[in-house]
Amino acid sequence: MMIQTLTCHPTTPTPHVSQLTATVSELAENQLHLSYQLTADLNQLLIPEIQTSLACDNLWQHSCFELFIAQADSENYYEFNFSPSTLWAAYAFDIYRIKREWQIKNAPKLRINQTLNQLEVEATFNLADLELLSPNKNWLIGLSAVIESQQNDLSYWALKHPEAQPNFHHRAGYIPYSTLA
Repeated sequence: MMIQTLTCHPTTPTPHVSQLTATVSELAENQLHLSYQLTADLNQLLIPEIQTSLACDNLWQHSCFELFIAQADSENYYEFNFSPSTLWAAYAFDIYRIKREWQIKNAPKLRINQTLNQLEVEATFNLADLELLSPNKNWLIGLSAVIESQQNDLSYWALKHPEAQPNFHHRAGYIPYSTLA
């Protein structure tokens, strides 16, 4: 387990966020657990209300937390989006931004905790559902988030920002998974 700090893309600064970290860990039963900790003036952010947890597209257009996971020696990868509302999305890609037909077998389990200045979004899902990944764990991961302000401005957060514009799909923004094991 390791905690990673996400940084805001320089073209989308926000004064409302103090810190954003993500923790990745493996649980028994071949599960991956993510925990995103947002420290911010939450009154200045648009945090959606919790609702029934369902799959939903276009979550990245509002506040959401994301995971990209790829096989290091293949162009295939997965993208997960987790909204503070408990809506979620899961996609598989054959190559850069080209989706493949795929549905996750077991829906991710989400848990949301919110205090005055902290929001925690936790997600757990089965690694066995990710058939494009080999069990040798020669993986890359990208941790990222989109944070929406009350003024509808979006800030983009990631481990690394390899391009002039935010792009969470770019592998230069990923890190080896083994550093988190």
